[in-house]
Amino acid sequence: MEKNTSTQPFISVIILNYNTYQLTLDCVASIKQHTSENVAVEYIIVDNASANNEGLSLQNKFQNQEDCKVVRSYINLGFGAGNVLGVQQATGRYFAFINSDVLFTEDCFSEMVSFMESNDDVGVCGIQILNREGEKTISQRPFEGVRYKLFGKKLLYRTDPNIPRINAELIVPTQVDFVIGSFMFFNANAYRECGGFDPNIFLYYEEFDICYRLKKLEYKTVFIPSLNYIHLEGQSGGFNILRKKEHLLSYLYVVRKNLGFCKFWIIKSFLLLTYFFKAIFKPKYRPLFKFLLFHGESLAHSMRHHQKQLENTSE
Repeated sequence: MEKNTSTQPFISVIILNYNTYQLTLDCVASIKQHTSENVAVEYIIVDNASANNEGLSLQNKFQNQEDCKVVRSYINLGFGAGNVLGVQQATGRYFAFINSDVLFTEDCFSEMVSFMESNDDVGVCGIQILNREGEKTISQRPFEGVRYKLFGKKLLYRTDPNIPRINAELIVPTQVDFVIGSFMFFNANAYRECGGFDPNIFLYYEEFDICYRLKKLEYKTVFIPSLNYIHLEGQSGGFNILRKKEHLLSYLYVVRKNLGFCKFWIIKSFLLLTYFFKAIFKPKYRPLFKFLLFHGESLAHSMRHHQKQLENTSE
C-alpha cells in the first residue's frame, strides 16, 4: 500500500544524535516498523557534533533514503538549539521530537494524529513511558513553582485538584502541565506560534518552558495514557557536579523567564537555604551552594560554553 500523502497528516520526526549512532538507527527502524503505511513521515536527524565522525556515518547510512535527512552541527548545541536547527528542515503538519534512545513498540502516530485532529486547542501531547524492563515511569509532571518547590507535591495537589498526580493511573487523555521531553508531539502551528524550543537552554526544563508558553497562548498539553514507548535512558552514574549545576541554571532561568522575578527570588532564596544546610552535613554539596550563591542565575556559566567546535570534514 502506498502512503496517501494527499489525505493523511504529514509528520516531521526530529531526532538529536550525540554519540548515539546505533541507538539512532534503532530508533528510526522502530518508528518505521510500527507506523502505518498510510501515515507519511519524514525523518530529520541532527548530529550534535558527535565524536568519531558519527554525523558523516549517519549521512552515508541514510543517503539513499528519501524520507531521511541528516543535518550536521559542528558544535554541540544542546537540546533546545539542536531541535531548533532540525525543525527548520521540517515540512510536516505535526512535529515529533524524539530522543535517540526511544523505541516504538506500537503505532503511536495514528492515534495521536487522530486525537490532535479532533482537538484544535491541544498544542502538544505525550504518551506513557516504559523503561527497558517494560515498567511504567513518570511521563508527565506539574510546573515547579513556589508551592511545589517550598511545600512539595502534596500541597500542590490539595490546592489545585485539576493537576493530576505524577504517578496517577490515568485512563483517558488528560490535560497536564507538561509531558516528558523524550517524545513530544506538537501541532506545528502551535509550536511556531509559541516560538518553539528556547535555544538558550542547553539541558533540562525545556518541556516546562515550552508547555508553559503554550498554556499562556491557551493551548493544552495532554497526556494520552493508552499509548506506550520505551525510553532506554541510562541510570545515573552518581553525583555529577556539572550536570547538577546545569540543572540549577536551567531551572532558575525558566522560573525567572516564565514566573516572574518575585517567584524567582523566593525560589532561589529557598534553594540557597536548602543547599546551605546540605553543605554542612554533606561536603559534596558545598560546590553547589557556592555556585548558586555567586553564579546560579547566569547562563554564562552553562555547559554550552565549554563545547568545542569540530572540524568541518566531509570525508
